[in-house]
Amino acid sequence: MRYKPLSFIVILVALIFIIFDSSHFLRLETLSFTDKIKFWVFNTQEDIKLSYAKYLNQAQNIEEYQEKLKKYSKLELEVKNLQAQVNQLSHFGTQKISFQSPNFIPTKAFSYVDVGDYNRIWLDLNISAYPKNKIFGIVQNGNALGIAAIKNNRLMGLLNGDEGSSYAVYIGKQKIPAIIRYDSADPQKILADFIPAWLKVNIGDEVVTSGLDGVFIPNIGVGKITGVIQNYGYNTAEVSPYAQDVSLGYMWLVDTQTYQTNFDFPDKDTK
Repeated sequence: MRYKPLSFIVILVALIFIIFDSSHFLRLETLSFTDKIKFWVFNTQEDIKLSYAKYLNQAQNIEEYQEKLKKYSKLELEVKNLQAQVNQLSHFGTQKISFQSPNFIPTKAFSYVDVGDYNRIWLDLNISAYPKNKIFGIVQNGNALGIAAIKNNRLMGLLNGDEGSSYAVYIGKQKIPAIIRYDSADPQKILADFIPAWLKVNIGDEVVTSGLDGVFIPNIGVGKITGVIQNYGYNTAEVSPYAQDVSLGYMWLVDTQTYQTNFDFPDKDTK
């Protein structure tokens, strides 16, 4: 009795093989179905391999793209400097001109100086080759971000909005001179100060670096004028800076290698 189930199974399998072998249609349909399964398994394996390869190469690709971004950003700064030199030639003709030969130094902002103060950052740079009163311009995403100064044998970034951040700019097509400083009333804005009262500044005028103080090269974007305040002897303009969402990470330092005006910025407790 115990062999009856086994015999039944053997007979059933044999019948299936006989039917499968004798039926051309059934054999084709079965093979077609199994082929679909094989293709699905093969495609799934290929997708898994591709995803795995992408995962392994992701770090390398990111590093390559970051390096390309650095090169493009540096090229943009070099082009701005060349444009400034061409403008000098067109305005002064054969007059003797002292051209800048700036260095553009990649760096990283790795931490804030103080908790809760997002306008002062520590920058990664070996400062041993620079004088203690050296001032750098900071550029991120093609816009002026502030200045950097040596403090406690480290390089401190003083961003737009910090009371120690100040540099020379031009306003509008007339290249009206001014000095950028912080706005104590609105931390989201900065001020273009000491504008000659007899020169007209309009809302919407673009503000760019002038390079006259030796901190930046000319024509790096700073922001746009949003308001004008009339004072005695000079005017002050409110500026909405282009660099609004500042994040730690990759930045450029501008070393103009020219004489600079001495800057004194308010001291704060630093760690």
